[in-house]
Amino acid sequence: MLHRKVSLIQAPTPLHQLENASRELGVELWIKRDDLTGFAGGGNKGRKLEYLIADIRDSGADSVVTRGAHQSNFVRQCAGACAMFGIEFHAATMHWPHPPGKPVRPADWGEPQSPSGNALLDDWLGARIHLFPDGDWETLDAHAESIASKLESEGKRVYRMPSGGSSPVGALGFVAAVQEILDQGGAFENVVFASGSGGTQSGIAYGLRRARLNCRAIGVCTDDEPELVDDFARIAEGLDHLLQGDEKMGPEDFELDLRFHGGGYQAASAEADEAIRFLARNEGIFLDPVYTGKAFAGVMAMARGGELPGRTLFWHTGGFPTLFAHGREPTPVG
Repeated sequence: MLHRKVSLIQAPTPLHQLENASRELGVELWIKRDDLTGFAGGGNKGRKLEYLIADIRDSGADSVVTRGAHQSNFVRQCAGACAMFGIEFHAATMHWPHPPGKPVRPADWGEPQSPSGNALLDDWLGARIHLFPDGDWETLDAHAESIASKLESEGKRVYRMPSGGSSPVGALGFVAAVQEILDQGGAFENVVFASGSGGTQSGIAYGLRRARLNCRAIGVCTDDEPELVDDFARIAEGLDHLLQGDEKMGPEDFELDLRFHGGGYQAASAEADEAIRFLARNEGIFLDPVYTGKAFAGVMAMARGGELPGRTLFWHTGGFPTLFAHGREPTPVG
């Protein structure tokens, strides 16, 4: 790897077969346990942050400003990494940010009366969380920029962190993770994962292409945003620059499945609820309702529909704290 990084996570994370789930779904299904990265509550964001924190330190910045949902997994882990390295951390957040023109907040979802889930952990980590009224991502971007400009007016050196750490530097963590799987002896025809801001999918797809592996990288989109593939291509272009590569990946090189987002980012999904129960009761592994539950709902539907021939890897990207967030209670079953 041609880029510096710091050490945050415990790697390699476990890679093992899901024997009960394989039998139930009729496919050979394996899992990559990035819920067990061991840093700041677990999750895949630590892979990105190993490279991002090194980049922040190289830049001379003393402050970070990012943005995300109030229950963001990335905000939690980025706050933890910044605390470790003495970097002032700020996040512009909304309870329900959404793409322009696509609000998804349930009408009956009330405001939490006290911190829960990731928001509670953010407080323990010393994160400076700036909570704004709900709106679209462009409005949240503007709030984050306002925070960054104010800090700079006070003499701070600010690193502007994209949502989810999804930049070419952050995606390096998943290019390296592809090699980690190869070192563990993993060979798969399909790899399925939750896809949101793009760093995970861009890094995995780029890493597979770079290694010349004949493996589908299937991102299950957790929001109704087909245009995200354009962002993925831009990240891949940045990876070409960082790694002195020549993969030249375009939007058409990213497989983004839009069938399982359940109506939008953070929107409740009966399919995700079923997937969480299925994996918990068959394998003792918990998913979350925002990302991995929807992604595994995709795995279940694709397996049952004969769409996953050969060995399939499900990449568990974490998100456990959101199971304990206000408003994310499971749907009662009879």
